[in-house]
Formats: sequence, structure tokens, C-alpha cells
Amino acid sequence: MKLTTSKALKGIVAAAAMTATMISTVAYADGIRIAYTGYSTDQPFWVGVGEAAKNKAAELGVEFIDLTATQADAAAQKDAVDRAINMGVDGIIIGSVDNRAFGASLDMAAKKGIPVVTVDTGIDHEHVGSLVQTDNLAAASVAGDYIVSQVTEGSVLILGGSAGHQTGNARRDGVKNAAEAAGLEVIFVICDWAEACGYETTINRLQSNPSIKAIFAASDPMALAAVSAAKELGRLDDVVIVGFDGNPGNLESIAAGEQSADIKQDNTTMGAMSVANLIGLIKGEKVAAFTPIDGILITAENVNEYR
Repeated sequence: MKLTTSKALKGIVAAAAMTATMISTVAYADGIRIAYTGYSTDQPFWVGVGEAAKNKAAELGVEFIDLTATQADAAAQKDAVDRAINMGVDGIIIGSVDNRAFGASLDMAAKKGIPVVTVDTGIDHEHVGSLVQTDNLAAASVAGDYIVSQVTEGSVLILGGSAGHQTGNARRDGVKNAAEAAGLEVIFVICDWAEACGYETTINRLQSNPSIKAIFAASDPMALAAVSAAKELGRLDDVVIVGFDGNPGNLESIAAGEQSADIKQDNTTMGAMSVANLIGLIKGEKVAAFTPIDGILITAENVNEYR
């Protein structure tokens, strides 16, 4: 009888200890709050990043505060980061609109001991603990190699991002280097990631320069704008158009035989890894300063695998 009571007592103690451990773990996880501000919520790529980040936070039992604006607005995003810092969150993820806008904000985050992770675009500040990003230069080089394989002479028009933007510059350089190495002329136009600029630039340049045989757009919305412009001018069949992101609409355009190719970013992995890296920093763990994510070349040959 005593043996049975002893066993029962040990079982109760063990169960209580296990329950206490579980409660402690849940309380610790629930006590972590992280803020996220992506580029905008009006682009499918960034919707995917945000959803993946939110899902990873839920998986880890972490409170996720999404401060992303509906449209790209550098000033509003800086205000969102400052608001997160003043809220006393445990960590911040930034998918920057303008990576030059956060100096004072990151200085304040450093003083308060709030770790920061950047996703998609790097920010040159010593307090940034980790960057999760498509290897943009390597991926754009693949796009450049594809263009060179399709075009043997003439010019390549590059529809670029914002001036000085780290991601946009890498995408420009990857294509530019491959094209120039093959003897093709490169025409670069800053479009601030805007569809309207992509459309107008394509219309104007194709009309004034018949030597343009390929167009590379640093983002998918600009690529679809270029497709629309080339179609309007009756040039769709003789111009190679390559985008960057892997948005659903662009993949449908490739399947329809309009857009030529696209570089697909793995936005799901990017969102999840940014959260995982941030939680690691919050816990004081060693986290890679740079987590590169491979880009994938999508053409008519493999588009059905990704639609």
C-alpha cells in the first residue's frame, strides 16, 4: 500500500513538474512581442512575406504585430519602426521601402536593446543583426544569362528600383554585367518600382529605340506593365521580357506566352526565416548575419510547376 502511494505521489510530482514547465514555456513564448513592417500590402510578394512571418510567429507562440502600410511610404514606415520601439517590443523585422531612412531609429533600437532583422533589402547599420534575402546579384545574373541566351545583338532596357536601393542595385548589376559581357548595350532607367513608370518608359523607349530586344524589370509589377506596353505597340513577339519576384500574375503571363521569364523569390522561406532569426537574436543565440535564399528561373518550360 505504501509502495502504491509512493508511486502515486511520484506521478503527481512529475505531472506537476511537467505542467509547471509547460506553463513556464508558454508564458515565455507569449511574453515575446515582435513587430514587422514590410514594403507594402499592395504587392503579392510582400503579402506572402508577411503571411509567412505571421504564421511562423504563431508556430513559435510569439505575438506578431504587423505595422505594414497599404502602400509603399518610406516616412510612414520609419514612423512605424519608431512606434514599435516606443511600444517596447522585443524585436523588429524591416522590409524597407528606403534602406537609408532608419539611422536614427536603429540608433534608438540599439540603446533600448531591441534586436532588428531586415528582410529582402539590407540596411547598412551596425545594429542590424541579420539579413534574410534572395541572393539578388546571383539571381539577377541568372536572368541576365537567360537574356543573353535569347538575344545576340541590340540593347537591353532595365527598369530599375529606387536610386541607391540595395536590392534594386544588385538586380540591375546582375543583368547589366551579363549583358555587357555579351556585347549588348544596356539602358538603365530608375522607375522607383512603379508600374506607371514601367509602362511609360517601355512605350517611350520602344518607340524611340528599335534596337531594344530585351527588357528586364527589377520587380514583377513593372514587368507586367512592360508586357502591356509591348503588346500595345505590337512588339511583344520580338522583345524578351523578364521580371523578378515570381508573382502569380506574372507566372500566368508566362504560361500565356507573353512574358518570357521571371526570377521567383521564395517569399515564404524569407518571411519564416526572418522571424526565426529574430527570435534567435532575442534569446541571445548566434544567428547568421546573412541568410541567402536562392532565386529560381521560371520559363515556359517549368512554369506549370509553380502556378
